[in-house]
Amino acid sequence: MPQFVEVQHQQWIAASPATVRAQFADLDHHIQANVHPKLHFQVLERQASSARYVQEVRLLGIKQRDVFERRIEADGSMLDRSVEGFNAGGSLQFRFLPEMQSGRAGTLVDIVIRLPLPPMIGGLLRPLLAAQIRKELTVAALEDRDDIERRGYPRAQPGARMNFRSSANAASGSSRQAP
Repeated sequence: MPQFVEVQHQQWIAASPATVRAQFADLDHHIQANVHPKLHFQVLERQASSARYVQEVRLLGIKQRDVFERRIEADGSMLDRSVEGFNAGGSLQFRFLPEMQSGRAGTLVDIVIRLPLPPMIGGLLRPLLAAQIRKELTVAALEDRDDIERRGYPRAQPGARMNFRSSANAASGSSRQAP
């Protein structure tokens, strides 16, 4: 039975849960705006409340490529499961909770990353891997916060429609409706 490392992070963002949820779910926006410079995404397919995408990242000096399947739950939370690749069996979970801070309405994003450990040496690597995941997760959460609070997600463009476009379709100009 595989062992896992699990890291949780919470980030408050000064925006409504609907806006924060939409930004986190908008893979095409993340690609086009390069929200996370250390992460590379490619959308493979999308349906009303799900998506399938490739994510590439370098962690502890090792390039990791995974295919994730995303499920958006009725309560708005998201669960991304790695179904293929370096972290197969791992998951990313996102919950979006309304919260007031210093008299300002916003959203507390609760993020849990659960990744499998390598067999045999996983127990030895757990503290190092957990520390690196925590560091990268904190940076990524701050990048999302800055994208929403400073850049102003969603950014309206003249004549633009609010939809999600797959990276393959973006070049051809075709689009699909948002999940």
